[in-house]
Amino acid sequence: MHTVPSRILFLEDNSADADLGRRALASSAPDTTVEIVTTVGAAIERLQAGAADFEAILADLKLPDGSGLDLLAHVRGRGLPLAFVVLTGSGDEASALAALKAGADDYLCKHGHYADRLARVLAGALNRFRSDFARKGRLVRVLYAEHNRFDIDLTLRHFAEHAPLFRLEVVGSGEEVLAHLPEHADDAPDYDLLLLDYQLPALNALEVAKTVRDQRGLELPIVLVTGQGGEDVVAAALRLGLEDYVIKKERYLEGLPAILESALKQAQLRREQASLRQTSTRMAHLLSASPTILYALRVDGTRLLPAWISDNISRVMGFPPAECLAPGWWTTHLHVDDRNRVLNAQPRLLGEGSLTHEYRFHDSTGAVRWLRDDMRLLRDAKGQPVEVIGSWNDLSAEHAFRERQRLQATALDSTRDGVIITDLTGEIISVNPGFCEITAYAASEAIGRNPRFLQSGRHDRPFYQAMWASLVQTGHWQGEVWNRRADGEIYLQWATLSVVRDEQGRPSHYVGVFTDLTKLKRSQEQVERLAHYDPLTGLPNRLLLRSLLQHGLDRAQREDGKTAVLIVNLDHFKEVNESLGHALGDELLLAVSARLSARLRQEDTLGRLAADEFAVVLEGRQAAEHAESTARDLLAILAAPFVLADGHEAYARASVGVSVFPQDATTANDLLRSATAAMHRAKDRGGNQYALYTGELGQGALERLETENALRRVLSQGELLLHYQPKLDLGSGLIVGAEALLRWQRPGVGLVPPGSFIPLAERSGLIVPIGAWVIDEACRQIRAWTEAGLPAVKVAVNVSARQFASNELESVVAGALSRHGVDPRMLGLELTESMLMAAPGQAIERLLRLRAIGVGLSLDDFGTGYSSLSYLSRFPVDELKIDRSFVNDIVTDPKAANIATSVIALAHRMQLKVVAEGVETEAQLGYLRKNGCDQMQGFLFSAAVAADDFARLMVEGRSLAISAAPSDVRTLLVVDDEPNILSSIRRVLRGQGYRVLTAASGHEGLELLASNEVQVILSDQRMPQMSGTEFLGRVKLLHPDTVRLVISGYTQLDSIIDAVNQGSIYKFLTKPWEESQLREHLRDAFAYYEAIVKPRSSGQRV
Repeated sequence: MHTVPSRILFLEDNSADADLGRRALASSAPDTTVEIVTTVGAAIERLQAGAADFEAILADLKLPDGSGLDLLAHVRGRGLPLAFVVLTGSGDEASALAALKAGADDYLCKHGHYADRLARVLAGALNRFRSDFARKGRLVRVLYAEHNRFDIDLTLRHFAEHAPLFRLEVVGSGEEVLAHLPEHADDAPDYDLLLLDYQLPALNALEVAKTVRDQRGLELPIVLVTGQGGEDVVAAALRLGLEDYVIKKERYLEGLPAILESALKQAQLRREQASLRQTSTRMAHLLSASPTILYALRVDGTRLLPAWISDNISRVMGFPPAECLAPGWWTTHLHVDDRNRVLNAQPRLLGEGSLTHEYRFHDSTGAVRWLRDDMRLLRDAKGQPVEVIGSWNDLSAEHAFRERQRLQATALDSTRDGVIITDLTGEIISVNPGFCEITAYAASEAIGRNPRFLQSGRHDRPFYQAMWASLVQTGHWQGEVWNRRADGEIYLQWATLSVVRDEQGRPSHYVGVFTDLTKLKRSQEQVERLAHYDPLTGLPNRLLLRSLLQHGLDRAQREDGKTAVLIVNLDHFKEVNESLGHALGDELLLAVSARLSARLRQEDTLGRLAADEFAVVLEGRQAAEHAESTARDLLAILAAPFVLADGHEAYARASVGVSVFPQDATTANDLLRSATAAMHRAKDRGGNQYALYTGELGQGALERLETENALRRVLSQGELLLHYQPKLDLGSGLIVGAEALLRWQRPGVGLVPPGSFIPLAERSGLIVPIGAWVIDEACRQIRAWTEAGLPAVKVAVNVSARQFASNELESVVAGALSRHGVDPRMLGLELTESMLMAAPGQAIERLLRLRAIGVGLSLDDFGTGYSSLSYLSRFPVDELKIDRSFVNDIVTDPKAANIATSVIALAHRMQLKVVAEGVETEAQLGYLRKNGCDQMQGFLFSAAVAADDFARLMVEGRSLAISAAPSDVRTLLVVDDEPNILSSIRRVLRGQGYRVLTAASGHEGLELLASNEVQVILSDQRMPQMSGTEFLGRVKLLHPDTVRLVISGYTQLDSIIDAVNQGSIYKFLTKPWEESQLREHLRDAFAYYEAIVKPRSSGQRV
């Protein structure tokens, strides 16, 4: 900011204008003293009495005894160090320009609210005057050409008295002027300015100027003085580029110093413009050859708008510059996987003043480039952001090189082969993990030694001589070598030795790659075993059993014998695994295989075909007769309970299918298939029995037929029923609705879940009458609950695709509502994306008709289908349901969480409610509540229950416990796998006013974050399963409105630096820590949260 003059002499004859100016300055610059005079004469007298009393003069042009220009000439003629501002009337800009030419520092027109600008204009004038005055401190060298001695004498005396900074050297002719000047522009002249009288002997001033400018190329400013020249002379002077001219008239010398000063300014400006043009040209040439793209953005509030981009973008990336300035161009070409990260980082630029990040960008051909974007924010004098300048550098080659290096290093570390690198003397400089695994030597034990220490002693000297001779001559050797491990074991390896050459083709290193053939042989044996035997039970697997069966069939055919196959499938074994765990499940399978083997003869074959399925092959002429008795015996020996290692008793009942060669099948595959079909028949009959294969029906067809026939009877025989899963409001925790879920109480089978019969009902068309029954039953139950005095509860039913496509849906819904006297608002229909998108136009019409009835409409399993947003906005639905597949991993998987929170945000923008399905943990509940989900349903509160049980929940007032820590409590989460560290940090922070939560792992930390309001997180770096940077990286995505710190004593900082650069970490602390320093860091983190993160997150939520 410029300073307003502290003392001003104000020349103004109009008392109203003088008072207006005084009051304006008193208001805007109260420390400024103003002295008013009304005439030029009075002003001159006051300056003669004490010019040092003032810093600036403010003068009106029109005065009673002259003009403000007269006072300006007096001030400038005597070199008084005063800034000068001229006041002009409206429309008198010509006089103002004349004042500036005569040496005024600024002018101000008397129109509008000009007094409000007075202080600012005076401050700027004072600043300019002081800058010019400092520059004028040096002498100005003037070559003065004049032949009239009288004019010479007057001029020299005037400049000596009134403009002592000008030093005039006088010559009498044009030839002398040229003789005093250099011949070429490369030589610097001894003068700053030429003052030429027009009428010089021999060569006049114009001819001299023409020679100086056109022939010698000198850029000296030239001022012409003439007493006789007319308009032609003036025009010729201007065409030659002379800076100014002066006519010799009365008192012309008074303004001459100011004119010379103006000429110097013009020349300086011309030189600066030329330099700027030269710099611009050089910059253009530099950019045309440079790979760096420069750009500028205009700051408009929080938006950054493109303003300029360098032309070399056409060469580097193939885009015309004009295209790059179009709105949205940059965002459109950002790589979709980097777009959110880059856009989320941009607010840091306005806060921190600079931003450097890397991202992928599509060039004009669609190819992906890696760019480093360096951005700097420019601010105006008031500190407001006005412009961003930036540069793009293509890092694609660097990223590709780093990726190749990473892949090569990964391959080297991952390969099971041993790799050894030596210098030309044979000293080992590097080994890979494969070497250490094969030889049992640690890397530190091998590096620095010669590979001879691995020799077994089985090879003689000529063997090694031949090896090195081949290596030196051909650069390569390959063969078998016996070497010795660290424990003394001798082993055979296949070795490949190669010479590594430098850029000049000279040998620089040796590389050896070797494979442990002993291990390979063992692996081959193991693979062979795994290919034919079950790894758990050691029984023949499906491949080997099929081969053995085929051999048995061939033998039976030759000997006119028979062969029987029994497929033994354990009933409900999946439930054993789910309840007891896979370890006990495996133990049970081993016990089953042992019992089965004990019952069979030595010549019989037992194999394991699948997790819960075994096969028995019986051979001999009596195989068919023995098959049924064997099946009964196998079922009998499995009837007794199995006592497992942990004391549990488990039962392994089975379904057995029997097929016999040759009557049931003649090939191994067909015989197995027939036995499997018979086994399924036994299982359909309730299990724990055997069945013989019959050729009339394959089991699949029989099963479908039986199920379809049974389905046709469900409505007439009343076998269907509805269970109700509560829906709860996440604000209050109260039950606000239910989803009706279909169940089939099948005689002889039990309660059948919908997944076992709904697909068949869909295919057969039975789903339409079943769906109508569901709607009617739901309405009946709503009415029954209402009459029982229960609170009103909205019930949602699922509509199938076939039912939705039928023409009866609207009449079915309206009829059920009318029949049972139910308010339409108490019934909701749940539909899937896929059924609506099958025919979107028709779907919209049907939804509108249903909406007119008054029922609610819900889009089920949202996110798993393929509906477009354009159609979604047209579907007249009331709520969206988040599929359980997204809820399952919402606490730990940023992708699942992002989908879920995006669905919530989208729904709320569309004024829709959101229901989350499959909520099973408190952490899932907490995360959904924090992100604004409206309702939930899931096992966390209740599974689907019978109508009476649901009513009991309502009567008892059962609700979901909604707990929330006070949002104003400063909460810190500390994550470390060492209990003593957690205890130590708790002790350090005792009495600091924090609510401290602790977790022993990243997963546990994510669970706590999902259900607690946390502002600051302090995590250890080195933890099992999930490192600190990986944990905080997930937290950044799942809980971005947190301040994240990592603490570690580990010296490898690459991953931490990457995390800091990516914004996952606010600060990195080291172990061990100083207690006061740790407390200070945490205070800073909470302060940063309050000052930056909290306002930012609040703004985003608004």
